[in-house]
Amino acid sequence: MPRVGVDATAVAPAGKGHARSQRKLVESIAALGRYDVVAYVRTREAAALLPGVETVVLGPGKAVVWEQLGMRRALRGLDVLLTLGDRLPVGAEGRIVVWLFELPTHRIAENRRLGAGWYQRGSDLLTSATWRRSLSRAAHVVTGSQATSDELGMGSPVVYPGLDDGFGPGPGREGRYVFHLASSDPRDNSGAVLDAFARVDTDAELLVGGGLGALEPELRARAGERVRFLGRVPDSELVALYRGAAAYADATLYEGFGYQVLEAMACGAPVVASSLTSIPEVVGDAGVVCDPRDPGAIAAALQGVLDDPARQAQMRERGLARAAQFTWERTGAGFGAVLDEVLG
Repeated sequence: MPRVGVDATAVAPAGKGHARSQRKLVESIAALGRYDVVAYVRTREAAALLPGVETVVLGPGKAVVWEQLGMRRALRGLDVLLTLGDRLPVGAEGRIVVWLFELPTHRIAENRRLGAGWYQRGSDLLTSATWRRSLSRAAHVVTGSQATSDELGMGSPVVYPGLDDGFGPGPGREGRYVFHLASSDPRDNSGAVLDAFARVDTDAELLVGGGLGALEPELRARAGERVRFLGRVPDSELVALYRGAAAYADATLYEGFGYQVLEAMACGAPVVASSLTSIPEVVGDAGVVCDPRDPGAIAAALQGVLDDPARQAQMRERGLARAAQFTWERTGAGFGAVLDEVLG
């Protein structure tokens, strides 16, 4: 069988985001049963998360060393390597497949805004200088959304990630509330959600989860009496919050793939979401999308959902059906088609 490596260097027991995507990518490719899969991880704890899959434990190290030296060494024993990274080693033309969720320019701009340290600034300078040329060396660049493919401008095929384990309907948190999951990233546009909710005529509360970082003082100053900040919440509490919500509010300005709206729909929450970037692709016709830069539009959408129990029930049903389309089996099949093309 062809020997396929997967860059799983972000996988960790408490990992989210790329860590989860890498782990599930390994599992979905291995489940196809037609490749000899090997995962490259940092720790033995990460390797333990991938039972039944051959792993190579690299140990700690700088990302650039893995990208420029480790990947090249790994390729000596592989037919092809899958990575979510955007910097590829020189001399690896045609043997690496990249899964790109967002252009690195967005990450670099955010690091600059936050005043990242010297190592991160150096890494970002290297990325800025090399990422487009680097991607041109890949056998295939696959994107996680059509929005990212369009922005990249390379005509890249799209393979959506699947829904993570544990997100589904069931008993939720009690009370009448709108839920919003925020973070320290200003692209989440949480201030617009707060401004919109202040215009909604309802007895519901707005519950805001997530670590807000440096944005917390500003957001608390904009919050009204019916707003409660919950801080970071574990996955078990997050699922209950999604399930019990009268609506889930999202106003993101940029998202390479809409994980949060997918999770909310999978748990049965009616979704009022951003009309920008990848979010409409994920929501489909299951939720309401509106301009996240217009608090009045968000408020009107929330009011329409909160005032109509029949519409809420219909949106819950549509959301569950929509979320069920995003499976890791489909992701694996999509990558299987790409790998077969590369392997010839």
